[in-house]
Amino acid sequence: MKIFEGKRHEKDWGEKHNFIDENNVFVGFDSEQSCCEIADWFISDKIETIMPDPLPKEDVLDGWTFDQQFFEKRDFLKYSDMNANALDSGGMVIFRIVNNGEEKFLHLFNCHNGYYGHGFSMEIGGLKVMEGSL
Repeated sequence: MKIFEGKRHEKDWGEKHNFIDENNVFVGFDSEQSCCEIADWFISDKIETIMPDPLPKEDVLDGWTFDQQFFEKRDFLKYSDMNANALDSGGMVIFRIVNNGEEKFLHLFNCHNGYYGHGFSMEIGGLKVMEGSL
């Protein structure tokens, strides 16, 4: 799996994140933020319900592919105990990735004050199978 990320200073790319595996399964997420929100992604060894401490991000996950049958959408209300009062709405979608019997979980999230949304989509072989907003 390869991970492509734009940065805020890149005019045409913005803060878009694309995850593409060797089976041509694609997950895209736009996390360009405004005030009063935290939108981002991370990969964890388990499904998280409250945001963990920042986790390292990788550019390449050799041999990892999406489990095309797994998808979860969760509502969650706080980014952390530190700023729970400022950010009271949000959501997270979770995709499972696998490699030789191991599993990890890609989390896309947006925690906000109720006024912001960020789009995500999943395509398999160029065919959009899912889209939504967090």
